Amino acid sequence: MPLQPPPHDHNGEVVPHDHDGINVADGIIRRISPQHLIYDEKSGGMKISSAAFNPSSGPNGGMSVDLQAQIEEAGLSATQYVTSPPWLGSVRFTAGSLRAEGYQVGFDPLADNPYHGEVWGLFTKSRQRRLKQLCIWFVPIPGASI
Repeated sequence: MPLQPPPHDHNGEVVPHDHDGINVADGIIRRISPQHLIYDEKSGGMKISSAAFNPSSGPNGGMSVDLQAQIEEAGLSATQYVTSPPWLGSVRFTAGSLRAEGYQVGFDPLADNPYHGEVWGLFTKSRQRRLKQLCIWFVPIPGASI
C-alpha cells in the first residue's frame, strides 16, 4: 500500500518523523559508492568506511536511504533499483533495528526517487560504527566487507 505523504514544514521541506507506514520488518537500504570504501589492512581488501553512514548536509540532516517495500510494491527489483552508477552495492537494515537505536525512519520522496527515505538521529562516530554492525549486505560488492 502506498505510504501517506510525509509531514512538511512551512518551507515545504520534509521534517524528521517516524513514518507509521514503515513497518518494523521493512528493509531500509543504504547505497554504497566507491567513496564509501577504504582499504582494510587486516584482510588486504576493501571495507565499508563508517563515513558511509553519515547524514546528508541537507536542512534536516538525515541519512539517505531507499525503502525496499515501496520499491517492490511498485513491481521493481530492489537489488537492481539501488545499484545504478555510481552505486556499486548496498547494505540493508530493518526499520525496527534502526528505531531500537533511537533513530527515526521516514518517507522523503524525491522527484527522481519516489521510494526515497531518510533516517534521522545522532550520527556520532561511535553510532556510525554501530550502524556498520547492524547492517547486512543487500547487494554485495565483490572483494569488500562491511
